[in-house]
Amino acid sequence: MAVTSIANGEATRILNAFQRDARAMLEHLLPSLRQRGLYPEASVDGWGDSRDGRGTASTVVLTSPKWLKPTDRTKQLARVRLELSGSDEWLVIVSVVAQADQRHPWLPTAETEWWTDLRERIRVQIMEYHDTKTAPLA
Repeated sequence: MAVTSIANGEATRILNAFQRDARAMLEHLLPSLRQRGLYPEASVDGWGDSRDGRGTASTVVLTSPKWLKPTDRTKQLARVRLELSGSDEWLVIVSVVAQADQRHPWLPTAETEWWTDLRERIRVQIMEYHDTKTAPLA
C-alpha cells in the first residue's frame, strides 16, 4: 500500500494499528522473559516518525537495559518497525538481538497468524541469544 495513494488519515490509521498490534505482541512476551530472571527489567516502548507533517513510520522495541552482552549497545532484544520504503510501499523491518534484520511487505494476508508467528520467532531467537550470552552486566 503506497502512502502517496492514500489519505493522511488512512496512513495514520495504518501506523496506529501497527503500533497497537506490535506493542501487544511484544508485551505478550514479557512474562516469559521475566520469569526465572531471564530479563527481569525487560520493557516495551514505541513511537512514530513523521515527515512533512505526515506519519511515515512506527517503531516498537523490547528492551533490556542491563542484561545484554556488552556488544549489544542498543539494549534492544527486539524491534519491529513499519515504514515507508524508498519505492513508496509499506515495509516491516524486524530486528532481533544478534540476528540479521528481516524485511516483510505490509499488509500480510493473514494478519493474526502473522503476528502469532512473528511473536514465536522472536521468542525463539531471544532464547537462543540468551543461551549464548555471558553473565548479566552490573
